Amino acid sequence: MEFKRINQIQLPDKNFYEIFLPILFIVIGLFGAFNHALWRDEMQGWLVAWQSDNLIDLWKNNAPSGHPILWSLLIYFSKNITGTPISMQLLHWVLGSSAILIFWRFSPFNLLTKSLFTFGYFPFWEYFFVSRHYVIAELIIFIFCSIYHLKERTYIPFALCIGLLANTQALSWSLAFAIGMTLVFDWFVNPHQRENYKRNKNWINDLVSSVAISFTLLCFGAFSLFQVRDSVKLVAPFLDFRHFLRVLGQLFGGYVLIIPDSSSLIDLGLCALVTLFLLASTVIFIRSYTPSLIFFFSGLIFLFIFNYFLYLGIGSRHYGYYFLLIISAVWLSISNRDQQSTSSQKQNLFTKGNIFYFPGLLTICLSIHMVVGVHMVLNDFLLPYSSGKETAQYIQSKGWQDYPIFATRDVEVATVSGYLDREFYFPELNGPGSYAQWANRVSLERTETLAEVQVYLDKFPQLNKFLLLLSKGSSIKNLEPGESLYFDQFTVIADSKFENSYHPSERFYLYWVERIID
Repeated sequence: MEFKRINQIQLPDKNFYEIFLPILFIVIGLFGAFNHALWRDEMQGWLVAWQSDNLIDLWKNNAPSGHPILWSLLIYFSKNITGTPISMQLLHWVLGSSAILIFWRFSPFNLLTKSLFTFGYFPFWEYFFVSRHYVIAELIIFIFCSIYHLKERTYIPFALCIGLLANTQALSWSLAFAIGMTLVFDWFVNPHQRENYKRNKNWINDLVSSVAISFTLLCFGAFSLFQVRDSVKLVAPFLDFRHFLRVLGQLFGGYVLIIPDSSSLIDLGLCALVTLFLLASTVIFIRSYTPSLIFFFSGLIFLFIFNYFLYLGIGSRHYGYYFLLIISAVWLSISNRDQQSTSSQKQNLFTKGNIFYFPGLLTICLSIHMVVGVHMVLNDFLLPYSSGKETAQYIQSKGWQDYPIFATRDVEVATVSGYLDREFYFPELNGPGSYAQWANRVSLERTETLAEVQVYLDKFPQLNKFLLLLSKGSSIKNLEPGESLYFDQFTVIADSKFENSYHPSERFYLYWVERIID
């Protein structure tokens, strides 16, 4: 038997990988949709739509959530596919898969870059497995990049992109602003663009329609956001150097998925220096195509101001917008090389052949993203993201799903509510509810739980026994199953604890409360 030498083995060509890898991504995502245990922020979107009988109800239910209505609207129209949260997960899978297919079909990146990006943290995990509205922003910005050449014929598709982004999430306004500023700049600075556009006999109607569409949808999105009374709240004074470095840390996270320690000025400073270096490399790489530069800086400035004054962000899903901005700007730049202005090609640290040349840095960043993304996806198959699903299944297995349930904190136990398809009594709302209503709730300390239990018993004197569902921060979470606490008017008996969850706040504790009857 003869064995072929390694150098004689014929590997599949590029076309094979361009078909196989997106299909692999989609198939894994489908399995993930059926396996992934939703956590509270995911379940929030489902509950808002599921408990709405019509579009008026949907608007009312969505208003206290603090987000525009687009994601809830999409869930509303798809909720009856299965009648369970899996409907939302399948919807999300379709949107995430579509984004990647567009990326593979139209982006100008090489095979290595496409592969690393596809299985990276944001496209593979945060914006694919985790079912939230961020996937819409990813999809729309990729659509924008793929149709950018249509600007010489019509602006209507771009008006829709701007308007839909404004109705996706507050941070998505940065991408909408970047698109708008890019088109406006190109109109006033590039006479070639204006001449080609005006060749369309209906260009005036097209322009007026585009402005009207974007303006209407922008107003609608703004109105949605401002329905929550504390939507706008300054988080920092005008000049705060440490906070400035924290915001730079968000951009650092977009590049390398690491956020500096905000308590350490040295850590903040070192990460800021690296961020500025990465930023310089990016700008130098895309600078020869001015619209790409305008797009990048417009979005960057908007995000920076938003993070500095309004909301810093608390998770990777938020600083992922910097990542989307970087990828999109580079996409536009590479796709339009034939239109790039001539610029100095003097050899420097950021030019081809040097270690800080942007494509090399991008490969390093995307490699980090891929390692983390694959890890998170594999981990999701091994460890539930939330124990809410397990908790709900346990209650159902015992036949307790119709018992009165007192639950707190409302923002955390909403996961269990969604899987049980029923409302709980929330002390934060002083009544029944199933999801967080940020504009209508009262924030309670964990130590107030037992006092609120007494209030609940006083409110319903005919109720002698009910289930008590508490989240991880419960002041009595260390009570072992079977152990009891005795009070003047009631007894708390620990039943079960559910701590098999990747997300720390998604661990739950179940008790029985029994009234002491003299």
